[in-house]
Amino acid sequence: MYIDKDCINRFPSLWMETSTEADVSVPLDSDATAEIAIIGEGFTGLCCAISLAEARRDVVLVDGGGPGWGGSGRNSGAVIRGFKMGRTALSAKFGDTGDAMFEFGARNADMLYSLVERFGIDCQLRKTGWVLPAHNNAGMKIVQERYSTWLKDGISGVDLLDRQQTAEALGSEAYVGGLIDRACGVLQPFAYARGLARAAKSLGVRVYGKTRVTSKTRMGDRWHLHTPAGRITAKTVVIATDAWTGGLEPRVADRMLSTHSQIVATEPLPARIADTILPNGPCASDSRRILLYWNKTPDNRIVFGTRGKVDGPTSDIDFSHVEKAMTDIYPALQGAAITHRWGGKIGLTRDFMPRILQPEPDLWTAHGYSGRGVAMGTAFGLLLGEAIAAGNSIDTLPVPVGPAPDLPPKITHRAGIVATTIWYRLLDRWM
Repeated sequence: MYIDKDCINRFPSLWMETSTEADVSVPLDSDATAEIAIIGEGFTGLCCAISLAEARRDVVLVDGGGPGWGGSGRNSGAVIRGFKMGRTALSAKFGDTGDAMFEFGARNADMLYSLVERFGIDCQLRKTGWVLPAHNNAGMKIVQERYSTWLKDGISGVDLLDRQQTAEALGSEAYVGGLIDRACGVLQPFAYARGLARAAKSLGVRVYGKTRVTSKTRMGDRWHLHTPAGRITAKTVVIATDAWTGGLEPRVADRMLSTHSQIVATEPLPARIADTILPNGPCASDSRRILLYWNKTPDNRIVFGTRGKVDGPTSDIDFSHVEKAMTDIYPALQGAAITHRWGGKIGLTRDFMPRILQPEPDLWTAHGYSGRGVAMGTAFGLLLGEAIAAGNSIDTLPVPVGPAPDLPPKITHRAGIVATTIWYRLLDRWM
């Protein structure tokens, strides 16, 4: 899919229209040379650039859209700490590095908070926590197991909620219980991305937008990135394009699935309604396999999302399931005007774990956040920049490294996502 055919052109996001952080990128207009070239101006690429620039490396950033144009700028803005696996599960899957992975993941939200504070990023950051509500008794069992695991793993700031406490936290009677992680938060993701780009530029990074890298080649010890506007030559290349990687690096793309998440935003609500929904301001995402997620903005809009069409929305009716889910949880929103509808691609690995990969010397990638990329994409970018600057081996990193698990043949991917989504939604009704 080319950028000019993306759904964001028909369905611009609330975030794009309300960001107070300006776009500091400019189109490439001639050949360029750098020590390190980063493709992708989402959270990973931007944070990698900041990390490298602070190590006094010469860095170029390039993106076909611009800072935050892809998934980083289109999500709900939930800042959720940690990997989806706990300490024990990480150790069972990844061996001796499991402990280090867990500790790294537990710090990812703090890494984001530090960047926002250091660079004065105006992204409406609220450290108001994350609620994980259970949609039925089976979901509550999963929530209780997660809570017990986190306590065992030494995670603080997490509380189990009964039905009444969950209803009070959410302003909805739709859930049987839940938990809250008070170390999490929510922000305006497009503004956060643009603020990171501003920070990178202030450190000397050249930030090019509206410049699509069509291919890469290697000659001797240099990489050449080819764009319609010119060639970028660099010793080291980082590909941070996640679901948009495609033919640029098939060794990544062939082990990822991509689909769309779709979000709606209401008009600013009157206080008599807004004050009853998420009264203390947390973000929420529930225990369903095809989860629902939402938050309330500072101007009292409800931003609500879930899994969408594999290839993205093409009409307003493609958002009807999102709007119905929202009003099922909050009947008071029946009749509230929807001012914005939008969607974005997400990259999924088979085990829902992100990866750092080094397919060749001086070529790095980070990808596969599987819908949990705000804090983790930030942390992976910083880690990747530190590793490249220090010349560290990929095997020393406290994250999953190497290829993601194999997938079925590519021809089956789309049909498989559709079938799995239907099956999971059926299961979510009872289990």
